Amino acid sequence: MKKNKTNYLNTEEIHSALLGILVEFDRVCRKHRLRYSLTYGTLIGAVRHKGFIPWDDDIDVVMPRPDYEKFRTLAKNGELCEHFLISDDRGKKAFYPFIKVMDDRYGIKTWSNREVPYLFIDVFPLDGAPTSEKAIQKKYRRRKFFNAMGALARWAVPEKKPYFLLRIIGFPFYLIGTLYGNARASNKARENAAKDDYDSCDKVAVFVYCYTKLVMDKAMFSDLTELSFENKSFYAISAYDEFLKKTYGNYMQLPPADKQVTHGLKVMRCQLVPLGEK
Repeated sequence: MKKNKTNYLNTEEIHSALLGILVEFDRVCRKHRLRYSLTYGTLIGAVRHKGFIPWDDDIDVVMPRPDYEKFRTLAKNGELCEHFLISDDRGKKAFYPFIKVMDDRYGIKTWSNREVPYLFIDVFPLDGAPTSEKAIQKKYRRRKFFNAMGALARWAVPEKKPYFLLRIIGFPFYLIGTLYGNARASNKARENAAKDDYDSCDKVAVFVYCYTKLVMDKAMFSDLTELSFENKSFYAISAYDEFLKKTYGNYMQLPPADKQVTHGLKVMRCQLVPLGEK
């Protein structure tokens, strides 16, 4: 793949490609009656902007663990349409402790070049939470440790002169992460998250990754609604206002201009795909 800057998609084109992945994910979920909800910045976008946050360049969804596992199995068995596939979340090829739904028509370039190869949306499993606060915090601490080991194993510093000293200082930490192993870290994080059975718990949370520490009533996920997102309809928890306030505070207020930044993804077409065609 040629490193030609003119091949990089602009934000509007990235949004169009991401939306195509979300539409395919939604199709499979509706066909098989699987529960999911838009979440994090994607949920803010749906409520505040009726679509993408203008400067955002990713999509996040969350699924109860039972539905997540069913979706994973369906995707592995060819239920997704041509060009769509999922990343591995377990075994020797595990890169993250959750799956990413990808579109192989769009390649991505990151500063480390060690991420998943194609444009993706994140699918986070929602797992059961222990009954005691002490046990919940222990589960979060273990998550933090496994995520840190995985991050160290994936970590890479650009081979440019300004980063030379950082490469020297950071090498011992990178070595620690490499010896521990990224796949091992991902598998341990997944096992830690899924330890408490979803159906047997009254409280649930996203335990696989370090976004928030919000534990919510499982009942919140039993009542879903549909929200408009880029003129299409997707599922979200009916208590989205409560969830977003607990997570972000006054989420309807725009952040300062210096906080309105993208994730810095560089996306390229692997094949000629007319804008809007999915």
